[in-house]
Amino acid sequence: MSSVEILIPILVIAVVLIGLVYWRSKREEKRASAPGMGSLRSIKTEDPLVESAARVEPGLVSAASIEKAAAQAAAAAEGEVDREPASAAAGEPSAEPPVYDVLEREEAERKAAEAAEKEEEPEDEEEESPKAAAARETPPVDPALEWLLDIAPVEGMQFALGGVKSLKLELEGLGLALAVHVFAQSSKDGLYYESDELTGPARHVVAALALANRAAHLDEVSASRFFQVLEQSAAQNGVPIRRELEPVQAVQRSEGLKHFIDYFDRRIEVLITPTDPETSFDFDVVDHAAKAAGFTAASGRWEMKLDPAERDPVFTLSFGTDGTQTLVLAYDLPLGSLSRGDLKRFFALANDLAARLDGLWSDCSRRPIDAGGAMMIAETVAEHARLMTEKGVPPGSPRAQLLFSH
Repeated sequence: MSSVEILIPILVIAVVLIGLVYWRSKREEKRASAPGMGSLRSIKTEDPLVESAARVEPGLVSAASIEKAAAQAAAAAEGEVDREPASAAAGEPSAEPPVYDVLEREEAERKAAEAAEKEEEPEDEEEESPKAAAARETPPVDPALEWLLDIAPVEGMQFALGGVKSLKLELEGLGLALAVHVFAQSSKDGLYYESDELTGPARHVVAALALANRAAHLDEVSASRFFQVLEQSAAQNGVPIRRELEPVQAVQRSEGLKHFIDYFDRRIEVLITPTDPETSFDFDVVDHAAKAAGFTAASGRWEMKLDPAERDPVFTLSFGTDGTQTLVLAYDLPLGSLSRGDLKRFFALANDLAARLDGLWSDCSRRPIDAGGAMMIAETVAEHARLMTEKGVPPGSPRAQLLFSH
C-alpha cells in the first residue's frame, strides 16, 4: 500500500473530527447566549443585614419555610419604607406644625383602603377567633435577626402539648434580655402557633431568640444556655437539634447587629419651658395635660404608642435634668414612620403641650424652632430613615421594632 493510500483515510478522519469540534463549539456558544442562561449563578438576593449566607443544615425542615417568611416580611417592609416627599423641602412651613400634603394623602388613601376592606367582608361571616387568627402557614421569624433552632420528632411521633409549653417556660426561665418565641406546627391542621396558642400535640417546633436589641446582645454564656435547653428537649425525643447557625456564629452575628443598633439609635428632642422663666411645671398639671394629649403614665415618664402591637413607645415625655423647670418631648427615630405621619404628629404634640401648659417649645439649645428649624428637623429624620431603609431595616417596620426594643 502506497503512502498516498494511507494519508487519504487519515485526512478524511481529521476533517470529520475538526467538523465535529467546530459544530459542538457553535452549539455550546448558542446555548450560553440563550436568555436566562449563564448569569443565574451570579444572582444574589442576600439580606443587607447579613454579610454572608448562613450555613444551612441538610434536611432542615424549617429553612424553606423560614426563607419564605423572611421574603414575605421583606416585601411587607418595602411597603413601609419612609420617604420624605420632595415638596416638603420646597415649601415653607406655616406657623402651625409642618403639614406635608403627600403624607396626608397617603394617610387618607390608607384609611380609604381599610374602609374598603371592611365593606368587602361578608356580613354573615362569623368573627374569626383569636386562635384562628394566630394560625400561620410558616413561623413568623427573621433569620437575619434571630437565632433559630428547631426540632422535629421521627416519623410517626409528635410533641405533647405539655412538652411544648414546658419548653417555652424553660426558655423564659433563663431570664435573657432578648425576646424568645417558640412556634409549633399543630399535628391537627399543619399550621404554626405560638406555644401559648397551641391546643394539641405538634410535629415541629421552632425556637427563635433575638440576637440583639437596645438592652443587650447575645453572648457566649447566653447562647450556651439557650442551646442546652433545646438540646435537652431534642434528646428527650431522640432527635438532634437542627440549626442554620452554630452558637459561635450566632454570637458573631449579634455583635454586628449591636453595632447597627448603636449607630442608628437616635432620637429628636424638643424642650418645653414655662412662658414665665420664674415659674416651674406642676406635676399634676403636666400629668393631666399629657394624658389629655394621648400619653400614658410610665415609670418616670409618659409614653405614647401609635400601634397596640408596638413593643416600645414612639414618643416620650419626661422632666429634664433641671427638674420641673423643663419638659423633654422625644421622638424615637428607629421606631417612628414618616409615611404614617409621625413627624407631623410630633410637632403637633409639641404645640399642643406647650399650649396646655402655658409654655414655649424650643430645641435643646433653647432656641425657638421656626420654619427653618422645623425643616432642618424634617431633613434629619428623612435622612435617618433613608439610611436605615438602605440597610434593610425601614424605621417603624417589624424588623426595627425587634432590633430597637428594650
